[in-house]
Amino acid sequence: MSVMLDVLTPLHDLVDQAEEALSKDPEVYQRSGELVHVSQSAEGQWLFRPIKVNMMGYLLSRVANWTRGSKRVHPPSGVVKALVDKGSWPHIRSIRSVVSFPPIMSNGYIPYHPGYNQLARIFFTPDNLRFRVPERPTQYDAQEAAQVLLDIVCDFPFLNPSHATAWMAGLLGPITRFAHNGNIPLVLVQANSPRVGKTTLVKVISHILLGEECPVVTHSHSETEERKRILSYLRTGRNMILVDNVVGQFGGATINALATSRFFEDRILGQTKILQVPNDTVWFITGNNMTLAPDTAERCLNVRLHTSNERPHLRSGFRYPELLTTVHQYRDRLLSAALTLVRAYIVAGKPRVDMEPWGGFEAWSHLVRGALIWSGLPDPAITRHELEEEADIGRYVAANLVEGWAMLQEEVSAPSGLTSFEVCELLATDVEAKLLRDSLATMLGRVSCNPHSLELTLRQLRERNFSGKCLRCIDNSWSVQTLNRP
Repeated sequence: MSVMLDVLTPLHDLVDQAEEALSKDPEVYQRSGELVHVSQSAEGQWLFRPIKVNMMGYLLSRVANWTRGSKRVHPPSGVVKALVDKGSWPHIRSIRSVVSFPPIMSNGYIPYHPGYNQLARIFFTPDNLRFRVPERPTQYDAQEAAQVLLDIVCDFPFLNPSHATAWMAGLLGPITRFAHNGNIPLVLVQANSPRVGKTTLVKVISHILLGEECPVVTHSHSETEERKRILSYLRTGRNMILVDNVVGQFGGATINALATSRFFEDRILGQTKILQVPNDTVWFITGNNMTLAPDTAERCLNVRLHTSNERPHLRSGFRYPELLTTVHQYRDRLLSAALTLVRAYIVAGKPRVDMEPWGGFEAWSHLVRGALIWSGLPDPAITRHELEEEADIGRYVAANLVEGWAMLQEEVSAPSGLTSFEVCELLATDVEAKLLRDSLATMLGRVSCNPHSLELTLRQLRERNFSGKCLRCIDNSWSVQTLNRP
């Protein structure tokens, strides 16, 4: 029943009373300094949207009877605006996300009940799912669950088994998002040819988790545009986003920060207000033989498809010819398998497994990589080394420069090193130094070099380890020295 609120009450008391009345609305929550409204779209999607002034007036009139004496009135505009602008609301519940799958908690607890869960701060919309997750699953249960998940993607030409495991790690990302407070790597899905099934592979994850396709966006090469779009999607609490068919280079400062930050901050479009939102979205990126920006490769899971078929879209003989229909039909079983795999690992005490560290993704690695390796699968993270080798062309060029510098030192008998001026003079003569010439031409973008530009380049490489060698500068002379092995 609606409460009675007299508009002649002092404003601060009236705002507090209105907030308390609004807190009884099961669709109103607060998130990152905004009030949000959880509702279902015409397409059936559950989302939360920031509550603006007009919507606030509607909600306040729904939760309270506003009076002036004996006369019914509308909610005062001052109260409406004050509630929108408060920034914190002690009476209203906090929310992180709306999910259509039950995420697993750090202790293995799985919130199956629909509606708001205060422990996880999520709103769960189960869509009549029936889950079959054992109370105390064993390692054998986890291994069987892994095979169930691998079977549904058996028609995709993964380059090797570790790439299939990387796909599974991408699937487990949103499920385990609320079980740890670490970062989740970007999930890169690429192929050596068009029409091999990259987007469909991501759609399989989306249909398992969401029961429908996830939002698809195109890649923008504008950093400003990219930041605005990222903020917009994070504000709506999406569980996963697909950046589809990237052409050219992907990555950069914004993407790198997004992958290794738990919060994302930017200015709201058309306003001066700066908003900081939790980064709970798992980002999937597809493309053919993509080029990654510096430092982006080390933040990506690498799912690679490879085919020798000239026309891969004409392939036949699939085990699951109507794949997405099959996924939708067996969604309960597939989602249960994913939850069982992780729960079994947690129940077992998250035993340590042999895996190399991945800086910036330690918590995710301990849970997701640990669960997959413990279940008998290859480490999904080893695929990122391929990306780093492909993406870090600059490191290869720099390594060649260091090696070429060492060869020039030996050729002109200068063990104590050479100044940048001396090297420029030598390169202007008939000295061979092909490796050094080629690497400098690549790094500087021109064949000739001058002492100033060469000096700047050398300072960027100073003291970096290139296969046990590094450039050092003593009294303006640059020399290549061998590093002591640890």
